[in-house]
Amino acid sequence: MVNQFRKWYLGCLVATTATTLMLALMVQPLAAANVKNLAGRWSGWGSVKLSNGATEQVKCVATYFVKNAGSLINQNLRCASASYKIDAKASYSIKGTALTGEWEERTHSAKGNVQGRMTGDGFRLAVKGETFSARMIVSSSRCKQSINISPQGLDVSRISIGLKKC
Repeated sequence: MVNQFRKWYLGCLVATTATTLMLALMVQPLAAANVKNLAGRWSGWGSVKLSNGATEQVKCVATYFVKNAGSLINQNLRCASASYKIDAKASYSIKGTALTGEWEERTHSAKGNVQGRMTGDGFRLAVKGETFSARMIVSSSRCKQSINISPQGLDVSRISIGLKKC
C-alpha cells in the first residue's frame, strides 16, 4: 500500500512539474507573438471618468512601433473629446516577461517610469511619476484591443478604451 502511494505521489509530482515547466516555457513565445500583433495603428472610442464624477466619451488612436524582434515597443496614445485631451507616449523594453520603460503624457506635463509584466494577451503596467501613479492594463488580440488606465494624482480617475486594427 505504501509503495502504491509513493508511485502515485511521484507520478503526480512529475506530471505537475512537467506541466509547470511547459507553461513557463510557453509564456515567453506567447508574449513575443502578442508583441508583434501590437504593431500598427489602432483606433476606436473610450471614456474618461474625471475625479469630479463627470464622464466624457473620447475618440482614440494608438500607434505601436515594435523593434528588435519584439524586445522594444514605442507606444503613442492620443484621445480627444470636446473638452479633454490625452497625448501620451511610452517606450518599453521587454526581457522575458518583464517590461520596463518610460511614459509621458504631454498635455498634462506628466512623466514617469514604467514597470510591469507581459501577460498571455498583453501587459500590465505600473507607472510612477513625481506627482502621480497609474495602473495600466492592455489586452489585445490580432484585431481588438482594450486599454484600461487607473491614475491617481491627476484630475482623471479612470480611462477605458476599446480599439480595433482590422
